[in-house]
Amino acid sequence: MLSFFSSLPAPFFLLRRVAATYSANAATSFSDMGASVDAVERILNYRFRDKRLLEDALTHSSYTDATSYERLEFVGDAALGLAFTNHVFLAYPMLDPGQLSLIRAANISTEKLARVAVKHGLFQFVRHNAVGLAQKVKVFAEAVTQEDEFVAHGGSMKAPKVLADIVEALAAAVYVDIRFDLTTLWVIFRGLLEPIVTPEALQQQPQPVSLLFEICQKQGKYVDIKHWKNGVKNIATVFVDGEFIASGSSDRKDIAKLNAVREALQRLSTSMVVDVDSLGIDEINGSLEIKEAKQKLHKLCMKKKWPKPIYE
Repeated sequence: MLSFFSSLPAPFFLLRRVAATYSANAATSFSDMGASVDAVERILNYRFRDKRLLEDALTHSSYTDATSYERLEFVGDAALGLAFTNHVFLAYPMLDPGQLSLIRAANISTEKLARVAVKHGLFQFVRHNAVGLAQKVKVFAEAVTQEDEFVAHGGSMKAPKVLADIVEALAAAVYVDIRFDLTTLWVIFRGLLEPIVTPEALQQQPQPVSLLFEICQKQGKYVDIKHWKNGVKNIATVFVDGEFIASGSSDRKDIAKLNAVREALQRLSTSMVVDVDSLGIDEINGSLEIKEAKQKLHKLCMKKKWPKPIYE
C-alpha cells in the first residue's frame, strides 16, 4: 500500500496542511466578490470570459441578493459525471462496466468532491447567510485532516453537501463558459480532482459491501444487513445465513453500514474457509491479482496481435 500512496501526486500529501489552513479560515467572508473570482480562477488556472458564471457558482442559496449556484450545480453534476465517464472509458479499455462504475463513483461522489473543496479551500470564497454552515464545514475539514490515508468509500463524518455542490457548480460554470465542450472541461478540471482514484487504488480498498456480497455468494451463503436506531445513533447488523456476524454504529446510516461490513469481513477472514480457486483472488484482503493479470494478458495479446485468451 505504501508504494501506491508514495506514487500519488504531491498535493495529496499536502492535504492535511491545506485543510488545516482552510479550516482555520473557513468562516472568512470575502465581501469583495471580485477578489473571490480572481482567487478561484487562480485555483482553476482558467480565466472566465463571463465572470458572472463564476460569481453565481460562488453564491449559496441563502444569499438572496444574487443568483445562487443551484442551477449550475444541477448542470455540473451531469457534466462532470459525463466528462469523467469519457475519461475512464478511454483510459481503461479492458475494464467492464461494473468496474468503470466503481471508479467513477469513487472519483465524483459527494465524499470525494467535498474533500476536493476542503483541499483547495473553496468554501471561504462562497457568499452565504446560512447560520451554522461555516461551522459545519470547519468541523468536517478538521476531521479530514485526521485521516491517515486515502479514503475511497466514505470517512468517519458525513461530508456537508454544500462542499460537493460548490465543486459541481464550478464545473458547470467552466462548462458553460467554454461553450459546453466536455473535452476541454476535463482538461481544465482534472487538476482540481487530483489525486484521481485509480483501479489500483480500488484494488487496495475494494468497496466493502460489494466485496462481502461477492464472497458470500461464491460460498453459497445469504447476506442480510439490518438497520435500526438507538436514539440518534444508527446501528447496522450483518447476518450471514441468519447468523449474526458483526454490527457497526454511526450518526450516519451509510457509515454504520460500512463499519458493520468492515467488521464482518474481518471476522469472516478468520472464520470462513475461502475457496481461493473459486474466487480467483484473495478477496478478503482486497488484492485483485487475477483481474490485473488478465488485463495485462489482454494488452499483451493486442500488442502481439494474438487471439483473445480463453479462460476455462
